Formats: sequence, structure tokens, C-alpha cells
Amino acid sequence: MDLKHLHYFCVIVEEGQITKAARTLNMAQPPLSQQLKNMEDELGVKLIYREGKKWEVTEAGYTLYTRAKRLLAEMEDTCREIGEFENKVTGTLAIGTSSACMSLITEQLSRFHQVYPEVYVKIGHGDTHHLEELLHQNKVDLALLLLPVDDKSYHTIELEGVSFVAVLPCEWADRHPSGEITLQEAASYDLLLGRRTEGHGLYETVIRKFQEHHLIPRVVLDCPEISTILSLVSTGMGITIIPDAGLGQEYGDRFRTLSIKEPFPFTQPAVVWRKDRYLSNAARKFVELLQAGDTKKTVPE
Repeated sequence: MDLKHLHYFCVIVEEGQITKAARTLNMAQPPLSQQLKNMEDELGVKLIYREGKKWEVTEAGYTLYTRAKRLLAEMEDTCREIGEFENKVTGTLAIGTSSACMSLITEQLSRFHQVYPEVYVKIGHGDTHHLEELLHQNKVDLALLLLPVDDKSYHTIELEGVSFVAVLPCEWADRHPSGEITLQEAASYDLLLGRRTEGHGLYETVIRKFQEHHLIPRVVLDCPEISTILSLVSTGMGITIIPDAGLGQEYGDRFRTLSIKEPFPFTQPAVVWRKDRYLSNAARKFVELLQAGDTKKTVPE
């Protein structure tokens, strides 16, 4: 049994059936089934119980899967680290970001590409819960998300706090000529809010602020993707309250942003990565760029 066989087994578990796993691995099903049987014979235990349409990973199978994922991740990190001994900044930088934070790194990414043009950049989107899953699945090097996160296994760099704003369709701009809105006025609109699939986040922060002022907001929709909410706001379905960073330049002509009259807590964006994973040269350079603030200070070594 070698690393290739462990990789095959992990794909089988993750896909939930041999046929899908074979398709993912771009190989025929019979040889993959035989590989699984050989592993079970070698280990002397049943890894996956299968009889007819019934398919279930055994306790021994889950133990092997957990250990195999760890071994494969360590081998991947080792290969990356050895490959960077010449100190070249190449390879792939994989970043996960929420749509509420994307505008915070657009300029930095452009500068990073100018300084390190040989680095390929991959960007994934999702709410904080999904981004944490991507980190633990080793699908991204870094995640730019909104705190809080419960996991203590991250290195964290907090970026500058971002204020909340109310966002209305541009056609409604004349309703608030002062450029601000009160929470009582906001409570009179249908409200579309961002909400994590799990955990505490923007939704709970906004609702709590209304409750502090003895107001009941008329929430008609929640969604983890800010971009989806903004698309719906543009149709006149309602308004939203989001971090100011969530409204990128591409939306500028479609909305009117209003400051909120009552004191509102800042939301805290942060860059996080796992403490137990090797961080590539490309990822480290991007972190340094974010820490520096002034991207012009970042130069290749």
C-alpha cells in the first residue's frame, strides 16, 4: 500500500461510491474495486461495507481515511517546501474570500501579480463556514473572511475594521437626501440580510442592533452570498445592511449607500490560515503584502 492507493481510497470515501470515484480518478471501475479489495486483504479488515446498493464506510475505514488525509497533506506540504528551496515565488496561490471582503484585496492582488507574475491565482467564494471547510480540506492557502471564527487552529491577521451601511436601489435615492438612514426607517423596508450557513455573523449582528433599539426588522430573505442579495436589492425587492466593503466598484451605478445614523459596530475582516499547514512562498508574500498596507513596499527577493 502506497500513497497512490491511499489517495484512491480517500477519493472513494469522498465520492460515496466506486463508480463516481473512478470517474473522478479518470480510471475504469474494476481496477479501482480491485485496489480497494487488495487494501482490505492487506490490512485484514473491512474498510467499506458493500452489499447490493448498501454502501457504508466502517469504523476502520474512517480511521484510515483520517490518517490518510493527514499523510497526503503532509507529503504535499513537504514537496512544496522542498521545491521552494531556491526561494522562487512561483506556483499557485489559492485564496478563499467572502463576497463581503473581496473588494479589500483587489488592489493588492493586482500589485501582487505585477511583482510576482509567475504565480497563478485561484479564488474561491463562500461564507465564513464554507471558507473554513476549504481551509480544512486544503483547497485554499488563505481565507479572507469576517470574524469571529471559533477555531483556534488558525494564524490570524486582522485588517482594518469596516463600517456597516444600508444599501438601496438607486431609484430610491431621493427618499433619503441627507445620505443617512435611521434604524427605524430601515425597519419600515423589507430587509434582505447576509447569513452564514452556520455560526454567528452579520445576520445576528444586524438583528441585535435593531433589538437594542426595540425595533423588529421586516426580514424577508437571508442568504450567505452578498452578491445574490445585492442583485435582488437592485430589483427593488428591498434593502440590505452590509459591511461597506461588500459593495464593490462594479455595483456603483446600481445602488445608493446610506450611512446608519445610530452607532453601529464595525465588522472585522481578517486573513486566516492553518497553523499546521506549510505556507508556500507565494502565500507568505501575499500575507506580507497585506500586512504592509502600502503594497509598494513589497518587492521580490
